[in-house]
Amino acid sequence: MDVKEKLREGLKSVSGRLNEAGFSSLFSWRRALLVLIFVLPAFFLPSYFTAFVLMVLTVVMSLLVNRFGLNRFGLELTTFSTVTMAYVFGPNIGALLGMTYITLQLFSGNTPGVYLIWVLPSYVAAGYITGGLGMDIVTLGIYTSIALQSFFTFMTFLMSRSRLPKFIQYTIFNITFNILLFQTIATPLVTAIG
Repeated sequence: MDVKEKLREGLKSVSGRLNEAGFSSLFSWRRALLVLIFVLPAFFLPSYFTAFVLMVLTVVMSLLVNRFGLNRFGLELTTFSTVTMAYVFGPNIGALLGMTYITLQLFSGNTPGVYLIWVLPSYVAAGYITGGLGMDIVTLGIYTSIALQSFFTFMTFLMSRSRLPKFIQYTIFNITFNILLFQTIATPLVTAIG
C-alpha cells in the first residue's frame, strides 16, 4: 500500500467518523480546501494567525454548545475574541473582527433572528471602542463583557420579556465565563502576539 492509498483511507475514515457524529453537512473537503487557500497568509503572521484561530474556536464552541444543549450556560468566545483582537489591531480592524466573530457565532449556532438587530451592531461597536481605549486587557475585557450583557439584557427586556429569566441566567454565566477567560488567557495571549 503506497502513501496515496494510506492517505485516502485515512481521509475516508475521518470523513466516515464525521458523518457518524452528525457533522456530514458541515464538513466537506472542498470547503476545507477553499478555507485553507483563503487563510494561508494568516499562517505567516502571528497576529493574523491568532485572529484566524479564534474564528475557528468561536465556530467550534458555538457548534458544540448548540449540539449538546449548553446554550443557557453563556459559553461563547466572541466577546473574548473581539476584545483581544481589537486590543491588538486597533479600532477599525477590531470592529471588522467583532462583526466577523459574532456573525460566525450566530450562524454556526443557528441563532440568527431578532437578536441580529442589536447584537451585531453591539459587537461592531465593542470592537471599535475597545480598540481605541488605553486600558489593560483584563479590565477592558471585564468591563466590555459586563456592558454588552447589560445592554443585551435590557434589549431582551424590551423585545422579549418572556425570555428574560432564562437570559438573566445566561448573562450571569457569560460574564463569569468571560471574567475567567480574561483573567487567565488574555494577558499571555496579547503578550505572545507582541
